[in-house]
Amino acid sequence: MQPPRVRWTFHATATVRSYSETLEWLGRICGCRALEYSDNRDPLVARKGGVTWIGDNGLELMEPNDPAGGPGRFLERFGPGLYGLALQVEDVTEAASWLESRGAGIVGDIESRFFFTKPQHTCSIYLEWADKPWSFDPRFGAELPPPPVPPRIDVPRIAFWGALVADPAQALERLGELWPAPVAFTREGVSPDVAQAAVSVCDGLLALYPVPRDPAEMESLWGPSVLRPRLHLIGLRVRDLAGAADVLADEGVRIVRGDVASGEIVTHPEDTCGLALVWTDRDLPGDPRGPLG
Repeated sequence: MQPPRVRWTFHATATVRSYSETLEWLGRICGCRALEYSDNRDPLVARKGGVTWIGDNGLELMEPNDPAGGPGRFLERFGPGLYGLALQVEDVTEAASWLESRGAGIVGDIESRFFFTKPQHTCSIYLEWADKPWSFDPRFGAELPPPPVPPRIDVPRIAFWGALVADPAQALERLGELWPAPVAFTREGVSPDVAQAAVSVCDGLLALYPVPRDPAEMESLWGPSVLRPRLHLIGLRVRDLAGAADVLADEGVRIVRGDVASGEIVTHPEDTCGLALVWTDRDLPGDPRGPLG
């Protein structure tokens, strides 16, 4: 029995109130384009929407089509935002056996070639694991469609995915039990707005932040959101942060914290279709892709 061999990030998943409005905003601002669309009534999925592409990676946008389904319950309880992270592995059956042997409960049918692990067993980060050769994915040879319009901000890649966890050190240890992801960095004694650790997902990083202690701190760091551990954040790598700041101001997007000089701007999720976004012109340490060309 071998641990999962992660090839890349299949996609992150976000639950949104409106698939079409979110896709239009992301397309106009940063060149997001749809790769596939379906109105999926499977109770495990229960969404209309599909995988889109931003920069160099996938983002599934889910508008719930059943309030009793997982995305519908999530939206009702927590509001819009990131829902989970999907990892492409070499062998999904082998991955499932290993994860179950490490105490991670499995949800879904392995025969479908994708499944989920229960977040209570994975530091409250909802993870999907897949080995299916997805026909719409450019990494399996699909043609990448052009952006719907020339984007206002040049976003060449996803800088990182971010998760709020109860204890970053414990989360790092637990994730290491589930799959041997290279540790990009660890930091001690840093403020809660700074990632305390990150692991490689082969085509980027999963950064770990401590969950804020109270709602006031949560709002000052990330804008209004439900105070709980979860996959929470998309870091967008831009070439021109000053230009991006000007566009965001022109679009009426509020800044929660950060500035051009610091190299990082956190925008108000209510102004970005419910998504918690960091705009940055700097790579995190240990990014497996190397410097942006």
